[in-house]
Amino acid sequence: MKKIITAILFTIIVLTLTSCMIRPLDETSDNETKPTIAETDDITETETETETEVETEVLTEPVEDVVTKASFIGCGDNIIYYGTYRDAKSQAFAGGRTYNFRPMYSEVESIISSADLAFINQETVISHSNEPQSYPNFNSPVDIADDLVDVGFDIISVANNHMLDHGALGLKETYDNWKKRNVTLVGCHEENESGKYVTYIEKNGIRIGIVSYTYGTNLGEDPAKYGLYASYLKYADVAGEVAEARENADFVIVSVHWGKEGAMTPDEEQKKYAHIMADNGADVIIGHHPHVLQPIEWIDGANGNKTLCVYSLGNFLHEQDWEYNVPGGMISFDIQKINNERATVENVLFIPTVCHYPRSFYGNKVYLLENYTAELANSHAVKTYYKHDISLNGLISIVKKTISTEFLPESFR
Repeated sequence: MKKIITAILFTIIVLTLTSCMIRPLDETSDNETKPTIAETDDITETETETETEVETEVLTEPVEDVVTKASFIGCGDNIIYYGTYRDAKSQAFAGGRTYNFRPMYSEVESIISSADLAFINQETVISHSNEPQSYPNFNSPVDIADDLVDVGFDIISVANNHMLDHGALGLKETYDNWKKRNVTLVGCHEENESGKYVTYIEKNGIRIGIVSYTYGTNLGEDPAKYGLYASYLKYADVAGEVAEARENADFVIVSVHWGKEGAMTPDEEQKKYAHIMADNGADVIIGHHPHVLQPIEWIDGANGNKTLCVYSLGNFLHEQDWEYNVPGGMISFDIQKINNERATVENVLFIPTVCHYPRSFYGNKVYLLENYTAELANSHAVKTYYKHDISLNGLISIVKKTISTEFLPESFR
Protein backbone atom coordinates (compact mmCIF):
# COMPACT_ATOMS: atom_id res chain seq x y z
CA MET A 1 0.00 0.00 0.00
CA LYS A 2 2.80 2.38 0.92
CA LYS A 3 4.37 1.66 -2.45
CA ILE A 4 1.16 2.63 -4.25
CA ILE A 5 0.83 5.88 -2.27
CA THR A 6 4.49 6.70 -2.91
CA ALA A 7 4.06 6.16 -6.68
CA ILE A 8 0.99 8.44 -6.81
CA LEU A 9 2.81 11.24 -4.94
CA PHE A 10 5.80 10.95 -7.26
CA THR A 11 3.57 11.25 -10.31
CA ILE A 12 1.86 14.39 -8.90
CA ILE A 13 5.25 16.04 -8.19
CA VAL A 14 6.53 15.32 -11.72
CA LEU A 15 3.39 16.73 -13.35
CA THR A 16 3.58 19.87 -11.22
CA LEU A 17 7.20 20.53 -12.12
CA THR A 18 6.53 19.96 -15.83
CA SER A 19 3.61 22.41 -15.91
CA CYS A 20 5.74 25.15 -14.38
CA MET A 21 8.12 24.91 -17.35
CA ILE A 22 5.38 25.64 -20.04
CA ARG A 23 5.78 29.20 -21.59
CA PRO A 24 2.71 31.50 -21.45
CA LEU A 25 1.19 32.18 -24.88
CA ASP A 26 1.64 36.02 -24.68
CA GLU A 27 5.38 35.95 -23.98
CA THR A 28 7.97 36.41 -26.74
CA SER A 29 10.40 33.74 -27.74
CA ASP A 30 14.08 33.83 -27.01
CA ASN A 31 14.69 35.06 -30.63
CA GLU A 32 12.20 37.96 -30.44
CA THR A 33 12.58 41.30 -28.72
CA LYS A 34 9.59 43.25 -27.50
CA PRO A 35 9.78 46.99 -28.33
CA THR A 36 10.59 49.27 -25.47
CA ILE A 37 8.34 52.13 -24.47
CA ALA A 38 10.65 54.64 -26.21
CA GLU A 39 10.62 52.65 -29.45
CA THR A 40 6.82 52.51 -29.39
CA ASP A 41 6.69 56.30 -29.06
CA ASP A 42 8.93 56.69 -32.15
CA ILE A 43 6.60 54.59 -34.28
CA THR A 44 3.58 56.61 -33.22
CA GLU A 45 5.38 59.85 -33.99
CA THR A 46 6.40 58.72 -37.51
CA GLU A 47 2.89 57.57 -38.30
CA THR A 48 1.51 60.92 -37.13
CA GLU A 49 3.92 62.87 -39.38
CA THR A 50 2.92 60.81 -42.42
CA GLU A 51 -0.75 61.43 -41.72
CA THR A 52 -0.06 65.20 -41.45
CA GLU A 53 1.76 65.25 -44.79
CA VAL A 54 -1.14 63.50 -46.50
CA GLU A 55 -3.62 65.92 -44.96
CA THR A 56 -1.49 68.91 -46.14
CA GLU A 57 -1.41 67.61 -49.71
CA VAL A 58 -5.17 67.21 -49.77
CA LEU A 59 -5.84 70.69 -48.39
CA THR A 60 -3.49 72.54 -50.82
CA GLU A 61 -5.53 74.10 -53.68
CA PRO A 62 -3.97 74.57 -57.17
CA VAL A 63 -3.03 78.15 -58.06
CA GLU A 64 -5.34 79.48 -60.79
CA ASP A 65 -3.89 81.14 -63.90
CA VAL A 66 -4.26 84.90 -64.07
CA VAL A 67 -5.86 85.61 -67.46
CA THR A 68 -6.18 89.17 -68.80
CA LYS A 69 -7.77 90.18 -72.10
CA ALA A 70 -8.20 93.26 -74.27
CA SER A 71 -10.65 93.13 -77.19
CA PHE A 72 -9.58 94.78 -80.45
CA ILE A 73 -11.40 95.94 -83.58
CA GLY A 74 -9.60 97.25 -86.67
CA CYS A 75 -11.02 99.09 -89.69
CA GLY A 76 -9.59 99.97 -93.10
CA ASP A 77 -9.58 103.10 -95.26
CA ASN A 78 -11.72 105.98 -94.00
CA ILE A 79 -11.75 108.35 -97.01
CA ILE A 80 -13.82 111.53 -96.89
CA TYR A 81 -14.96 112.42 -100.42
CA TYR A 82 -16.96 115.48 -101.46
CA GLY A 83 -20.33 113.73 -101.19
CA THR A 84 -19.39 112.50 -97.73
CA TYR A 85 -18.62 115.87 -96.16
CA ARG A 86 -21.51 117.51 -98.03
CA ASP A 87 -23.82 114.88 -96.51
CA ALA A 88 -22.26 115.49 -93.06
CA LYS A 89 -22.89 119.22 -93.41
CA SER A 90 -26.57 118.57 -94.14
CA GLN A 91 -26.82 116.63 -90.87
CA ALA A 92 -25.12 119.26 -88.70
CA PHE A 93 -26.49 119.67 -85.18
CA ALA A 94 -26.38 122.30 -82.47
CA GLY A 95 -23.22 122.42 -80.39
CA GLY A 96 -20.69 124.22 -82.52
CA ARG A 97 -19.88 121.61 -85.16
CA THR A 98 -20.52 122.38 -88.80
CA TYR A 99 -20.35 118.74 -89.93
CA ASN A 100 -21.91 115.62 -88.45
CA PHE A 101 -20.38 112.35 -89.68
CA ARG A 102 -21.55 110.20 -86.80
CA PRO A 103 -24.82 108.94 -88.39
CA MET A 104 -22.73 107.33 -91.13
CA TYR A 105 -21.31 104.89 -88.56
CA SER A 106 -24.55 104.25 -86.64
CA GLU A 107 -24.95 100.68 -87.95
CA VAL A 108 -21.51 99.63 -86.70
CA GLU A 109 -20.98 101.98 -83.76
CA SER A 110 -21.98 99.47 -81.09
CA ILE A 111 -19.30 97.01 -82.27
CA ILE A 112 -16.63 99.71 -82.35
CA SER A 113 -17.51 101.31 -79.03
CA SER A 114 -17.70 97.98 -77.18
CA ALA A 115 -14.09 97.04 -78.03
CA ASP A 116 -11.34 97.86 -75.55
CA LEU A 117 -9.25 99.14 -78.46
CA ALA A 118 -10.54 100.33 -81.85
CA PHE A 119 -8.23 101.17 -84.77
CA ILE A 120 -8.84 102.97 -88.07
CA ASN A 121 -6.72 104.19 -90.97
CA GLN A 122 -7.77 107.83 -91.41
CA GLU A 123 -6.85 108.29 -95.05
CA THR A 124 -7.41 112.05 -95.25
CA VAL A 125 -5.71 114.90 -93.40
CA ILE A 126 -7.62 117.36 -91.22
CA SER A 127 -6.00 120.72 -91.84
CA HIS A 128 -7.91 123.72 -90.49
CA SER A 129 -5.93 126.14 -92.69
CA ASN A 130 -7.43 124.63 -95.84
CA GLU A 131 -10.99 124.23 -97.06
CA PRO A 132 -12.42 120.71 -97.26
CA GLN A 133 -11.31 119.05 -100.49
CA SER A 134 -11.86 115.74 -102.23
CA TYR A 135 -9.76 113.73 -104.68
CA PRO A 136 -6.92 114.01 -105.50
CA ASN A 137 -5.68 116.22 -102.65
CA PHE A 138 -7.93 115.33 -99.75
CA ASN A 139 -8.59 117.54 -96.78
CA SER A 140 -11.38 116.83 -94.32
CA PRO A 141 -13.28 118.95 -91.80
CA VAL A 142 -11.81 118.74 -88.31
CA ASP A 143 -15.25 117.59 -87.09
CA ILE A 144 -14.47 114.12 -88.47
CA ALA A 145 -11.95 113.71 -85.64
CA ASP A 146 -14.55 114.42 -82.97
CA ASP A 147 -17.05 112.07 -84.58
CA LEU A 148 -14.58 109.20 -84.88
CA VAL A 149 -13.70 109.61 -81.20
CA ASP A 150 -17.39 109.68 -80.27
CA VAL A 151 -18.00 106.51 -82.30
CA GLY A 152 -15.32 104.80 -80.21
CA PHE A 153 -12.05 104.84 -82.16
CA ASP A 154 -8.98 105.34 -79.98
CA ILE A 155 -6.06 104.33 -82.24
CA ILE A 156 -5.68 106.46 -85.38
CA SER A 157 -3.12 105.79 -88.10
CA VAL A 158 -2.23 108.67 -90.44
CA ALA A 159 0.60 106.87 -92.25
CA ASN A 160 -0.76 106.73 -95.80
CA ASN A 161 -0.10 108.14 -99.25
CA HIS A 162 -2.40 111.14 -98.65
CA MET A 163 -0.75 112.32 -95.43
CA LEU A 164 1.11 115.12 -97.26
CA ASP A 165 -1.70 116.11 -99.65
CA HIS A 166 -1.54 119.61 -98.13
CA GLY A 167 2.16 119.65 -97.49
CA ALA A 168 4.08 119.64 -94.27
CA LEU A 169 1.79 122.29 -92.77
CA GLY A 170 -1.28 120.17 -93.48
CA LEU A 171 0.34 117.21 -91.72
CA LYS A 172 1.43 119.39 -88.80
CA GLU A 173 -2.12 120.64 -88.33
CA THR A 174 -3.46 117.10 -88.66
CA TYR A 175 -0.98 115.95 -86.02
CA ASP A 176 -1.94 118.79 -83.67
CA ASN A 177 -5.68 118.25 -84.14
CA TRP A 178 -5.44 114.56 -83.28
CA LYS A 179 -3.14 115.20 -80.34
CA LYS A 180 -5.81 117.44 -78.79
CA ARG A 181 -8.15 114.47 -78.59
CA ASN A 182 -8.07 111.41 -76.39
CA VAL A 183 -6.59 109.03 -78.95
CA THR A 184 -3.35 107.21 -79.71
CA LEU A 185 -1.89 108.60 -82.94
CA VAL A 186 0.47 106.38 -84.95
CA GLY A 187 2.33 106.89 -88.22
CA CYS A 188 3.55 110.42 -87.46
CA HIS A 189 5.79 111.49 -84.61
CA GLU A 190 7.69 114.49 -83.34
CA GLU A 191 11.36 114.20 -84.23
CA ASN A 192 12.47 114.68 -80.64
CA GLU A 193 9.86 112.32 -79.21
CA SER A 194 11.34 109.49 -77.17
CA GLY A 195 10.81 106.08 -78.78
CA LYS A 196 9.31 107.79 -81.83
CA TYR A 197 9.36 104.69 -84.00
CA VAL A 198 7.24 102.60 -81.64
CA THR A 199 4.14 103.74 -79.77
CA TYR A 200 3.39 101.91 -76.52
CA ILE A 201 0.02 101.72 -74.85
CA GLU A 202 -1.29 99.67 -71.94
CA LYS A 203 -4.74 98.12 -71.73
CA ASN A 204 -6.03 95.81 -69.00
CA GLY A 205 -2.49 95.20 -67.81
CA ILE A 206 -1.20 94.28 -71.28
CA ARG A 207 1.58 96.39 -72.79
CA ILE A 208 1.12 96.79 -76.55
CA GLY A 209 3.67 98.13 -79.03
CA ILE A 210 2.40 99.64 -82.30
CA VAL A 211 4.38 100.58 -85.40
CA SER A 212 2.78 102.14 -88.48
CA TYR A 213 4.16 102.60 -92.00
CA THR A 214 3.26 103.87 -95.47
CA TYR A 215 4.96 102.85 -98.71
CA GLY A 216 5.16 106.55 -99.66
CA THR A 217 3.19 109.79 -100.13
CA ASN A 218 1.67 111.58 -103.12
CA LEU A 219 3.57 114.78 -102.31
CA GLY A 220 7.12 114.77 -101.08
CA GLU A 221 7.48 117.83 -98.85
CA ASP A 222 9.60 117.01 -95.83
CA PRO A 223 7.59 117.34 -92.58
CA ALA A 224 10.85 117.80 -90.67
CA LYS A 225 10.47 121.55 -91.26
CA TYR A 226 7.77 121.35 -88.58
CA GLY A 227 9.67 118.87 -86.43
CA LEU A 228 7.69 115.84 -87.57
CA TYR A 229 8.72 112.39 -88.74
CA ALA A 230 6.60 110.36 -91.17
CA SER A 231 6.94 106.58 -90.92
CA TYR A 232 7.95 105.22 -94.31
CA LEU A 233 8.15 101.52 -95.13
CA LYS A 234 11.85 100.69 -95.48
CA TYR A 235 13.53 97.31 -95.29
CA ALA A 236 16.37 98.84 -93.29
CA ASP A 237 14.02 100.01 -90.52
CA VAL A 238 11.20 97.50 -90.27
CA ALA A 239 13.07 94.54 -88.77
CA GLY A 240 14.74 96.58 -86.03
CA GLU A 241 11.64 98.55 -85.07
CA VAL A 242 9.37 95.51 -84.89
CA ALA A 243 12.04 93.65 -82.87
CA GLU A 244 12.32 96.65 -80.53
CA ALA A 245 8.57 96.61 -80.00
CA ARG A 246 8.68 92.86 -79.35
CA GLU A 247 11.39 93.28 -76.73
CA ASN A 248 9.53 96.00 -74.83
CA ALA A 249 5.91 94.90 -75.08
CA ASP A 250 3.66 91.91 -74.46
CA PHE A 251 2.07 92.23 -77.90
CA VAL A 252 3.00 93.89 -81.22
CA ILE A 253 0.68 95.36 -83.86
CA VAL A 254 1.92 96.60 -87.24
CA SER A 255 -0.24 98.96 -89.32
CA VAL A 256 0.96 99.15 -92.92
CA HIS A 257 -0.18 101.08 -96.01
CA TRP A 258 1.01 98.92 -98.92
CA GLY A 259 0.12 96.98 -102.05
CA LYS A 260 -1.48 97.93 -105.37
CA GLU A 261 -4.80 99.67 -105.66
CA GLY A 262 -7.51 97.35 -106.95
CA ALA A 263 -5.40 94.20 -106.53
CA MET A 264 -7.31 91.56 -104.58
CA THR A 265 -4.22 89.47 -103.84
CA PRO A 266 -1.03 90.62 -102.11
CA ASP A 267 2.03 91.21 -104.26
CA GLU A 268 5.50 89.82 -103.63
CA GLU A 269 6.67 92.94 -101.81
CA GLN A 270 3.77 92.72 -99.36
CA LYS A 271 4.58 89.08 -98.70
CA LYS A 272 8.27 89.82 -98.20
CA TYR A 273 7.57 92.60 -95.70
CA ALA A 274 4.98 90.45 -93.93
CA HIS A 275 7.55 87.69 -93.34
CA ILE A 276 10.14 90.19 -92.07
CA MET A 277 7.56 91.51 -89.62
CA ALA A 278 6.58 87.98 -88.55
CA ASP A 279 10.20 86.87 -88.14
CA ASN A 280 10.90 89.82 -85.85
CA GLY A 281 7.93 89.29 -83.58
CA ALA A 282 4.82 90.99 -84.96
CA ASP A 283 1.67 89.41 -83.54
CA VAL A 284 -0.79 91.11 -85.91
CA ILE A 285 -0.34 92.95 -89.24
CA ILE A 286 -3.18 95.21 -90.35
CA GLY A 287 -2.93 96.23 -94.00
CA HIS A 288 -4.71 98.93 -95.99
CA HIS A 289 -4.44 100.99 -99.22
CA PRO A 290 -5.56 98.67 -102.07
CA HIS A 291 -9.18 99.88 -101.52
CA VAL A 292 -10.33 96.29 -101.90
CA LEU A 293 -10.28 93.24 -99.67
CA GLN A 294 -7.24 90.98 -99.64
CA PRO A 295 -6.82 87.63 -97.85
CA ILE A 296 -6.15 86.98 -94.19
CA GLU A 297 -3.64 84.31 -93.19
CA TRP A 298 -1.40 83.01 -90.42
CA ILE A 299 2.33 83.40 -91.06
CA ASP A 300 4.90 81.23 -89.26
CA GLY A 301 7.64 83.39 -87.79
CA ALA A 302 11.30 82.38 -87.55
CA ASN A 303 11.06 81.89 -83.77
CA GLY A 304 8.08 79.55 -83.87
CA ASN A 305 5.58 82.36 -83.40
CA LYS A 306 2.42 82.77 -85.48
CA THR A 307 1.46 86.15 -86.94
CA LEU A 308 -2.04 87.09 -88.04
CA CYS A 309 -1.67 88.97 -91.33
CA VAL A 310 -4.60 90.95 -92.74
CA TYR A 311 -3.25 92.06 -96.12
CA SER A 312 -6.04 94.60 -96.74
CA LEU A 313 -9.25 95.46 -94.89
CA GLY A 314 -10.53 97.34 -97.91
CA ASN A 315 -12.59 100.52 -97.69
CA PHE A 316 -14.60 101.57 -94.67
CA LEU A 317 -16.23 104.92 -95.53
CA HIS A 318 -15.73 106.03 -99.15
CA GLU A 319 -17.39 106.77 -102.51
CA GLN A 320 -15.45 104.71 -105.01
CA ASP A 321 -17.08 103.49 -108.19
CA TRP A 322 -16.71 99.71 -108.63
CA GLU A 323 -18.47 96.82 -106.94
CA TYR A 324 -15.16 95.38 -105.69
CA ASN A 325 -14.45 98.69 -103.87
CA VAL A 326 -17.68 98.48 -101.89
CA PRO A 327 -17.20 95.55 -99.46
CA GLY A 328 -14.74 96.01 -96.61
CA GLY A 329 -14.58 94.76 -93.09
CA MET A 330 -13.53 94.95 -89.48
CA ILE A 331 -10.99 92.55 -88.00
CA SER A 332 -11.87 91.51 -84.45
CA PHE A 333 -9.74 89.55 -81.98
CA ASP A 334 -8.79 89.31 -78.32
CA ILE A 335 -5.32 90.04 -77.01
CA GLN A 336 -4.91 87.49 -74.22
CA LYS A 337 -2.19 87.21 -71.59
CA ILE A 338 -1.83 84.33 -69.11
CA ASN A 339 0.31 85.01 -66.02
CA ASN A 340 3.62 86.49 -67.17
CA GLU A 341 3.68 84.84 -70.58
CA ARG A 342 3.58 86.78 -73.86
CA ALA A 343 0.14 87.79 -75.02
CA THR A 344 -1.47 85.86 -77.88
CA VAL A 345 -4.13 86.41 -80.54
CA GLU A 346 -7.43 84.69 -79.75
CA ASN A 347 -10.97 84.57 -81.20
CA VAL A 348 -10.18 86.04 -84.61
CA LEU A 349 -13.23 87.13 -86.63
CA PHE A 350 -13.59 89.12 -89.84
CA ILE A 351 -16.83 91.13 -89.88
CA PRO A 352 -17.82 92.08 -93.48
CA THR A 353 -19.14 95.60 -94.09
CA VAL A 354 -20.62 97.57 -96.98
CA CYS A 355 -20.38 101.32 -97.51
CA HIS A 356 -23.70 102.44 -98.99
CA TYR A 357 -24.08 105.70 -100.91
CA PRO A 358 -27.12 106.29 -103.11
CA ARG A 359 -27.18 108.25 -106.34
CA SER A 360 -27.61 111.56 -104.50
CA PHE A 361 -24.70 110.81 -102.10
CA TYR A 362 -26.93 111.83 -99.21
CA GLY A 363 -27.60 109.25 -96.53
CA ASN A 364 -24.18 107.58 -96.79
CA LYS A 365 -23.74 104.79 -94.26
CA VAL A 366 -21.54 101.81 -93.32
CA TYR A 367 -23.63 98.65 -92.94
CA LEU A 368 -22.85 95.16 -91.77
CA LEU A 369 -23.02 92.99 -94.86
CA GLU A 370 -25.30 90.57 -93.03
CA ASN A 371 -27.83 93.41 -92.60
CA TYR A 372 -27.50 94.79 -96.12
CA THR A 373 -30.35 94.15 -98.57
CA ALA A 374 -30.83 93.56 -102.28
CA GLU A 375 -33.01 96.70 -102.41
CA LEU A 376 -30.19 98.83 -100.99
CA ALA A 377 -27.70 97.31 -103.44
CA ASN A 378 -30.09 98.10 -106.30
CA SER A 379 -30.07 101.79 -105.27
CA HIS A 380 -26.31 102.00 -104.75
CA ALA A 381 -24.47 104.78 -106.61
CA VAL A 382 -22.19 102.20 -108.22
CA LYS A 383 -25.25 101.20 -110.24
CA THR A 384 -27.35 104.37 -110.34
CA TYR A 385 -24.56 106.96 -110.72
CA TYR A 386 -21.43 105.19 -112.01
CA LYS A 387 -23.48 102.75 -114.14
CA HIS A 388 -21.59 99.64 -113.07
CA ASP A 389 -22.92 96.28 -111.94
CA ILE A 390 -23.51 95.66 -108.24
CA SER A 391 -25.69 93.22 -106.34
CA LEU A 392 -26.03 91.74 -102.89
CA ASN A 393 -24.96 88.33 -104.18
CA GLY A 394 -21.99 89.90 -105.92
CA LEU A 395 -20.83 91.57 -102.68
CA ILE A 396 -21.20 88.34 -100.72
CA SER A 397 -19.30 86.46 -103.42
CA ILE A 398 -16.36 88.88 -103.22
CA VAL A 399 -16.10 88.35 -99.47
CA LYS A 400 -16.32 84.56 -99.68
CA LYS A 401 -13.77 84.32 -102.48
CA THR A 402 -11.27 86.56 -100.69
CA ILE A 403 -11.53 85.72 -96.98
CA SER A 404 -10.93 82.19 -95.71
CA THR A 405 -13.94 80.58 -94.02
CA GLU A 406 -11.72 80.17 -90.95
CA PHE A 407 -12.20 83.88 -90.25
CA LEU A 408 -15.78 84.45 -91.42
CA PRO A 409 -18.96 84.57 -89.31
CA GLU A 410 -21.13 81.45 -89.40
CA SER A 411 -23.65 83.13 -91.69
CA PHE A 412 -21.03 83.43 -94.47
CA ARG A 413 -19.51 79.94 -94.22
